[in-house]
Amino acid sequence: MNNTEIKKAVAEAALACGAEGYELNIEAGVSAGAEALKDEISSVTYNRTGAMSVRCVKNGKSGYASSELVTPEAAAELVYRACENASVVDDPDEVPLFEGSKEYTIIEEEAVVLPSAEELIKHTLDLQKKAYALSDKVIDGTQSFTSCASEEHTFINSAGIDLSYESAIVYHGVVAAVKDGDEGEEDYEVSLINKKTSDELAKEAVETALSKLGAQSVDSGKYNIIMDKGTMRSVLGVYSSVFSARSAFLKTTLLAGKEGEKVASDILTITDDPFHPAKFGHCPFDAEGVAVYKKNVIENGVLKTLLYNRMYAKIFGKETTGNASSAKNISPKGLYIEAGDLTSDELLAKLDNGIYITELKGLHAGANTQSGDFSLEAAGFLVENGKKTKPVKNFTIADNFFEIIKKVAALSNEVEFATGGNIGSPEVMFTDISVSGK
Repeated sequence: MNNTEIKKAVAEAALACGAEGYELNIEAGVSAGAEALKDEISSVTYNRTGAMSVRCVKNGKSGYASSELVTPEAAAELVYRACENASVVDDPDEVPLFEGSKEYTIIEEEAVVLPSAEELIKHTLDLQKKAYALSDKVIDGTQSFTSCASEEHTFINSAGIDLSYESAIVYHGVVAAVKDGDEGEEDYEVSLINKKTSDELAKEAVETALSKLGAQSVDSGKYNIIMDKGTMRSVLGVYSSVFSARSAFLKTTLLAGKEGEKVASDILTITDDPFHPAKFGHCPFDAEGVAVYKKNVIENGVLKTLLYNRMYAKIFGKETTGNASSAKNISPKGLYIEAGDLTSDELLAKLDNGIYITELKGLHAGANTQSGDFSLEAAGFLVENGKKTKPVKNFTIADNFFEIIKKVAALSNEVEFATGGNIGSPEVMFTDISVSGK
């Protein structure tokens, strides 16, 4: 979108308010999609989303304001509100406006052409038809979808920064529902449309759903386990806040004060890489206009750095790591566990006997990010003599995030990011995990 009028409105309002400086963040996007249920389209959607945030410095103090409207009028109003908020701030501003990084890494993105509504509908119906054709056990409740989205990020300030970045994505997915007698199962698979064909995606979803039929629980005890890529991504995503300097300041992470100390297995390296080729989007700047870059958060078990924005970097006497999601908040830009050197089959062989976890339920309710404790219902497959055998479900795994990262015993050799996401992982093997089953 053209932000020229918005930038002009902000500059004029800041001048009228007597602001000494300002910065503006804009996030705007367009998304569209089609969903199919049974043999027809159940919904077609088109959405525009947006958000703006403004920081104004007045009388040496900073005020903030935000809105979901992205218009010149809304931008001017935000400036007035931010200046008013600055007038009631007691403490002087400790983080001056950023003057820009020396250089910004630019990744040449592959051009993505967003499909038309007709193309979305046609592709979705074709995907749905292929899912039903794969087995007579596929039942109504099976759903298919095709979606696309484009995003634009803009950051400007009165210190001379004017940055923007655009990205786009097209993806499709299947929720395959299957039934055999009275037993039903389902599986959800999603992929970039240029990474897996409709045939490949439908087959993967249906075959995985079918493989879950006949699942039973497992005996209680201590097990060595493997978490598949998607499960491990979910765990890492839920606990990603423990690497934030904001969490350290608030004393809500047990990693506070442990930079430079050994906190995990020798083979575990966790990296934050905004430019990893497998993740969606490679925006070269964060929400403060700072150039983002690759850094190891944990390296061979040692906590090398927390993630900082400018405010918390100043508080802790550090340099920002380019991880601002706002002037006050922090988020990873491409957090993932580095791959090991084992193929999936070799990892199973190393496990020998244990459980291969493919699903954890209730992560947001059953995982405590402050203490690290979790107790979660799980499903997957029994592994016997290095091979996946029987499907298993209705059992619970319980442990602690800060402890299991010390129990990493092996890693597969391929990292996978969630479609459209910024968290990635290979398959990860852990030792001595408590399992409560039958």
